[in-house]
Formats: sequence, structure tokens, C-alpha cells
Amino acid sequence: MVVTCARRVNDSRDERSHVGAASPLSAQKPSQNLMTNHRLTIDSDAVRSLARHALPHAEAIDITDANRGNGVFSRVLRVHLSPKAGSPSRWLPPSVIVKVPADSENRAAAVRSGAYHREALAYEHVLIHSPVRTPGCWLIEDDGQGGVSFVLEDLDAMRFVDQDDGMSSTDAVVVVTELARFHTNWSASPGLESLPVRRAAVSSFRTETLEAGLAALDSRWGDTLDASIRSAFGRLVQKRDVLVRAFEQAGQPTLCHGDPRAANLAFDHDGSPVLFDWQQMAVQFGEADVAWLAGTSLESTERRQHEAELIEAYGGSFDRYRLGFVLPGLAVLMLALREHNQHSRATTALSLQRIGAAVVDLQVWDAASG
Repeated sequence: MVVTCARRVNDSRDERSHVGAASPLSAQKPSQNLMTNHRLTIDSDAVRSLARHALPHAEAIDITDANRGNGVFSRVLRVHLSPKAGSPSRWLPPSVIVKVPADSENRAAAVRSGAYHREALAYEHVLIHSPVRTPGCWLIEDDGQGGVSFVLEDLDAMRFVDQDDGMSSTDAVVVVTELARFHTNWSASPGLESLPVRRAAVSSFRTETLEAGLAALDSRWGDTLDASIRSAFGRLVQKRDVLVRAFEQAGQPTLCHGDPRAANLAFDHDGSPVLFDWQQMAVQFGEADVAWLAGTSLESTERRQHEAELIEAYGGSFDRYRLGFVLPGLAVLMLALREHNQHSRATTALSLQRIGAAVVDLQVWDAASG
């Protein structure tokens, strides 16, 4: 199934392209034109086909990896465009982003969790009237096998922050302020209750999977974590049930991004953040997004020094912020189980260290008692 996004980069400048007979990306017969990078193989003819269906007056002239292989569930490719010969003169972006499901065992995990279809819901319906900036979308393609591909606005001209280097507290304050606007808009929305999005993301984290993640800390990540952090993760898993119940009942529910970290946002020319990668959307209390940003994207020293400032900028509660760390504290254990390339492994190691340090600092295992 191929649909045109309801929310476009600029609807007045290009025509909608409704493609009902296009072959799904994963169902196409592999061509001889393959690009291989970061241990994943992409059918470049299929990627060009997606771009052409989204922008029928364009030719794809080059395809490059846009995320350095850092994606876990998806590959993000930059497709450079030129006007098709003989096509009418019209506005055309110099490039677009084509986001396709990962060609790895991580795809199955994404399908099981509903990650691809959550992002499709976001671009097709949820973000149409978003109070915060998000990428424009030209095309969504469901391959009929649980995977979804997207043709999106290329944000390359904007400013990005390297997540491994860490985000400044100044940038983090700007992001949590925008998250507060997004959350306030949705907490007051009568459509929140009927939104077909999971409630309290931690509720779906199975104990056996978390225990496997704990085991992986020793077998796969033992050289990156000290004993105090491994012990802290163990205490979280031991108290999983009581912490999840507290998480489910905390605060005013709203629609959360679910994964607001430096790698999933950019800053526009006016300094405002642009949020993308909506695979982890969930209805839960908003401080969970603040905790996720602080835990993944700020170096531990920066987080400790500016935690109160972040909570104040968001207009939130320290107790809920502390409880919010249950989400990254458990989720990162599942991330520890995923297949990684060299770059994503380095990012995951940093996430384990930063989130683990926050769990220790805040004694998150006792967050259910306030």
C-alpha cells in the first residue's frame, strides 16, 4: 500500500502523487544495482523508485547514507534529485530523505513492537497540526510485511548535534520547552483518549527480555560499565512491576515523542528544534520525554549541573522526572540486545553509561515511593 502523506513540505509547490500499483520495497525482485554500507544492503533501484513516486518530476541522481549506519530499526538514505528531462518547470528540493526498514534482525523486533506503523500514524495523522516543527513528508509505503518506508524532507541544511559528543544544556532547554508545547497541546486534546497509540511504553517491556538484557551487560558490554551501574540496572529489573505500575499512574497523560534524543532532532535557522523519528510514540506523562533527552543526550556532568533548570523549563515535577527514568533505564537493556554496527555500538555504550549514571544518581529503583 502506498499513500501520500497528509502533511507535506509545501503542498502548494508540488502535486500529490497517489501511487496505487507501486511494488513494495521489500517485495521487489532484487536488482543488480545494490549499495552496501555498514553491513546492510540496500536495493538502490527500489529507493529511486520511492523517490520517483513521491516526486514524479524528479530523477534520483545519487544515493548516500544519511545516518552513518546509526539507525537500529531503519536505514536513512539521502537521495539527490534533478528535474526530469522534459518535465514542466516547478519547485524541486535538491534532495530528500528515504527511510527504509533495517535489513537485519532488528527489523523483526521493530515489526513486533509496531514501531514502523507508529511512525506512519504520526506523519499521516498525528503531526498534521503539530505545534512543533517536524519534517515534511511526501510518501508513506507499507510493504505488507510489517515494514514501512517514508520519503521525507531533508534537514541537512539545519544544525545537528552529535549525540556522542553530548548536547549543551542551552540546547536541551530549548528542546524541553518545545516538548512542553507539544505535550500541552495533546494533554488538552479530546482526541488523545481514542488515539491508537500504546499507553505507558514500559508496560510492554517483558521481564524475560529485560533479564536477557541484564545478562548481555556482562556478556557483551562488560568492558563499558562499572559494577555500580550494572547493579543499578539489576535493581530496576527486580522492581519492574512496582515501577511500571507507578509509571502508568503518574501525572497527566499526553502524547510523548518517546525517543527525543540528539540523534532524532535538528535545529532550524531560527534555533527552533525539529523533531523526527516518531517510532516510539506513546501516551504517558510528559516528564518521561525530558528524562529520555537528559539521560541519552547530555553528558552526566552536564545533566547533574542542569537537571533543575531542565525541569523548570519544562514546567514539570522532579518526582515525575525521576520516575521518568524508568523508561530509558529499562529500554536501554533491550537496546543492549540489538544487533549493532561499530557506530551504533559506540552510541549504545554511551547511552548505557549515561542512563546508568542517572539511575544511580537518582536512585530510580526507589522512584515509586516518591
